[in-house]
Amino acid sequence: MTEELKGTCFAMCPEKERISRERENLLNILEVDEKTKNKKHKKADPSKTVKCYKRSSAGLTMNDPSELRPGPVLHFTVRYLLTRVIMRKDVNWTVIYEFIFDRLRAVRQDMVIQRLDVVTCIRILNPIVKFHIYAAERMRDKSLKEYVPKFNDQHLVECIKQLLVMYDNRDFELTEEYSTDSDKLVEVPVDKNRIEIEALYILLYLGNFTSITRGLSLPSKYRESSDIKKALNISRAWYLKNYVRVCREISQLSGLFLMAALNNLQVIRRDTWAIMSAGYKSKNLTFPGEKLQSILLYKNMSKVAEDCNTFGIKLNGGNIHFDKIICNHGKVANPEKLINDIELSDLLPDIII
Repeated sequence: MTEELKGTCFAMCPEKERISRERENLLNILEVDEKTKNKKHKKADPSKTVKCYKRSSAGLTMNDPSELRPGPVLHFTVRYLLTRVIMRKDVNWTVIYEFIFDRLRAVRQDMVIQRLDVVTCIRILNPIVKFHIYAAERMRDKSLKEYVPKFNDQHLVECIKQLLVMYDNRDFELTEEYSTDSDKLVEVPVDKNRIEIEALYILLYLGNFTSITRGLSLPSKYRESSDIKKALNISRAWYLKNYVRVCREISQLSGLFLMAALNNLQVIRRDTWAIMSAGYKSKNLTFPGEKLQSILLYKNMSKVAEDCNTFGIKLNGGNIHFDKIICNHGKVANPEKLINDIELSDLLPDIII
């Protein structure tokens, strides 16, 4: 029988690592003691330093208890990153994203190595899933040098699927958890966020048979919720390629639900161009560009013109001439950010924790 491994590090970063990174000048700007931030050799602020992610390799010990943080410390670390660090205004958000992304990987690594209980894992993974959805929208207009969507999506998929498996394999009862408003313990259901996570999963994979089937197979107390019903309606509409209804209902979503659905916008636009090129192909007739802009949630006609150019479709006087049938394998322009940074920042306190 495998011996249970319990971490004994009660700081966000093991002292050994903190001293080592300080000595080698490997501290992130978000971990530096404010008094030394302008000096050549910066000092670490123990209250801000967070354990970084390390790949497993030969000669590297990953199961040293003194290097592992127990469940409550991991939960505290996640809360620190997603309530304090993420709200900072004095550092470029790209730097903040890269820092949080790496430190959350380290949190998950400690969690897996120790094989923490399901309840603790759910509390840790739930806000991490929300972070990756939020980050996808916040970083949408960044270049590949600053942000690689594939990496963010990969970790989002891993986290949300882990979370769903844990929900499926556990019957939850009331348990104690810290209130967000005080230091007093209050009894709340551990699965209180399950409806939100289930709806987000459906919206992340619109039209996907597996996600639709899962939504329809949920216990009635979840399936009958308004959020899951709405998510299923949008997903079924896209399964049937009813792009007008899909985009109309997506535009009525808010917060994380909107961000999750927008993750599909590039695919929705690409497939819709293919559908419309077949349905409206004509030598003489045109389709109003502003109408297509409204249907497919383009912010302005410049993006419509860009996609016309991509598919070799003529745009004359603001009207689109579908004179040929195009395939749905072309790459449309990366969708513009539909929620600006100010609005996204205002949403943070309500959606992450």
